[in-house]
Amino acid sequence: MAAGVERLDGELGWTVPYLRHVLGLPADELESEGLDPAQRKRRLIDAVKALTLRGAAEQPLVLIAEDMQWVDRNSEEYCEALVDSVAARPLVLVFVHRPGYVAPWQDRSFHERLTLEPLSEDDTAAMVKKLLTARDVSPAVRELVVSRAEGNPFFIEELTRYLRERELHEGAQASDARIPATVHDLLTARIDRLPDELKRTLQRAAVLGRDFTLTLLERIAPPDVDVKGDVADLVRLELLREKDVFPDLRLSFSHLLVQQVAYDGLLLKARAELHARAGAALETLYPGRADDIVQDLAEHYAKTPDRAKAIHYLERAGDRALGLFAYAEAGDYYRRAVSLLADGDTDAVSRPRLLGRRGDAAYARGALAEARGHWADALAAVDAARERRLAADLQRRMGVACWDAGESDEALAHLGRGLAALEADTANLEAARLFQELGRISFRRGDHGEATDWAKRALELGGALGAADVMSNAYNTWGVALARAGDIEQGATFVARSLETALAHQLGAVACRAYTNLAVMYATIDHTRSLEYCREGLALAQKIGDQLQQSWLHCTLAGGHCTLAGDYDAGVRAAKEAIELDEKLGQRNHLPIPLIILAQVYQCRGEYEPSAHYYQRALDVAESVGEPQLLFPCYEGLATLAIERGDEAEAEAWLTRSREVQDTTGWSTDTFLVLPFLC
Repeated sequence: MAAGVERLDGELGWTVPYLRHVLGLPADELESEGLDPAQRKRRLIDAVKALTLRGAAEQPLVLIAEDMQWVDRNSEEYCEALVDSVAARPLVLVFVHRPGYVAPWQDRSFHERLTLEPLSEDDTAAMVKKLLTARDVSPAVRELVVSRAEGNPFFIEELTRYLRERELHEGAQASDARIPATVHDLLTARIDRLPDELKRTLQRAAVLGRDFTLTLLERIAPPDVDVKGDVADLVRLELLREKDVFPDLRLSFSHLLVQQVAYDGLLLKARAELHARAGAALETLYPGRADDIVQDLAEHYAKTPDRAKAIHYLERAGDRALGLFAYAEAGDYYRRAVSLLADGDTDAVSRPRLLGRRGDAAYARGALAEARGHWADALAAVDAARERRLAADLQRRMGVACWDAGESDEALAHLGRGLAALEADTANLEAARLFQELGRISFRRGDHGEATDWAKRALELGGALGAADVMSNAYNTWGVALARAGDIEQGATFVARSLETALAHQLGAVACRAYTNLAVMYATIDHTRSLEYCREGLALAQKIGDQLQQSWLHCTLAGGHCTLAGDYDAGVRAAKEAIELDEKLGQRNHLPIPLIILAQVYQCRGEYEPSAHYYQRALDVAESVGEPQLLFPCYEGLATLAIERGDEAEAEAWLTRSREVQDTTGWSTDTFLVLPFLC
């Protein structure tokens, strides 16, 4: 695979880890990048899109996707990303779906919708005539098929077959009670007329799904059954179709309804036994490769009385879906696993773990309130005395979600409860990550003393545990706290250690954060070096797909262009790129920064009206976030504009609010001006 990508385009080597990940192969590089799940998902879509478009550059491509009414959200997002690149490339996308599905791209000017209408009466008669190999179709049969099938080709085919097999195609009437009224009834009658062993083979196949391999079907059939012979007959009867022949014969039902009707004909006990056989056969056929077929194993065992295996594979299927960024599907697997748990001591560990994973899936797709609900349920179910670390980690997750939602006090409360849950058991990774988060949030709240203390504790414990991610983040937090306190050079030294640690352990996202802070710190010390950090950080952020840090770095570039290089146009472009990224990603904690920079640029140019507009937009968001380094420049900027207008009362009101921020944090005006934004 890697060689194939190299032959296509050596510049696309970055896509290989994502392809390996999709195929269930090891992709350790993705873990080292340190991206959050949302960023990694976007990067995966970018990777598959890049390969598709590069393939289209080699030769024209036509891609066809059927049954879009059942498409999962991840696949639809990939299709949507690809659609916007179609107009300028030799690429045609064909999407087939039933009525009711609404394509997200239907409003594009280059999208054309073709509706397949029901067959007309004349077309229906022509199809019946062809199927019957007759010269003509009697008026009675024509009326029968037209009235019953209503132009549905599959229904026409099955109804005509029924008439032919029973030699009713000459004298049948539209009201004939011998003729099944629905396609489901037709298929039931057709399957019931099969020889017993052929019918049972078809029903066993139905248990395996729409597509299945001959090998698996043979494994669940009794040893005395001629499965190959039965399959050949079923293919001849057009109930099954050969789909692939290599590396194993793969078959599919000729229509989804055929599978459903065959499956519905099984008794519940027989279904459960066959699903159990299918699960056991898959475990035997794929030893050590359960992740390749974990969804099939989950579906089979979930329909058996074997509750333990069902829960086990449903959880693994959820983990696999979560790894592929299919967050809704992952949440559903975890939900089904929880529903199978019985109350009692044996589930004291499984229940909170599964509820916690369900919360992780909701958090990854941005459903903060739902995530917090699941984590709260997990906390209620956990035995804090026996599972201290799990309880602590759940509290940490709750704290991070509260911070994301702008509830900083609640965030600190949860982190505090996480430490309380551990009691004296603090020599572990859960404690180290709690220290790290407490330091990060304390800094963002303006308490650099607390931030420093927590960062020191995180660094000491992270070093003892060999947790490079904790150490690198702790160095960063300690460094920015020192810089805010006025010791910029010492702060830069600690952030440089963070960068060194992150690069040595391939922690891409943490390294990008360090690059951002070093660029800000060196902006007034060494402008050239500041720009180097910016450009190196941007290159890394773009390589690993870290859009959050790209936005921070664009803002740092914008500030450097305006305040030091005097290139306001370049500053405006960089700030607008950051705004676009923040709004796309919903990054309210960062959005005020590029808005403030734009406001400052327009203010420097003497364009006070747009400046006031951007300051106010920034303030509206900053006040909901409550972060001092976002509030101060808004208050100061609006005060300055009021002075320019001669409105001393309004200016004083804004300056009063600015002084309140300084009094709360202990920071000076110079601190904010020299180091405007640190992360």
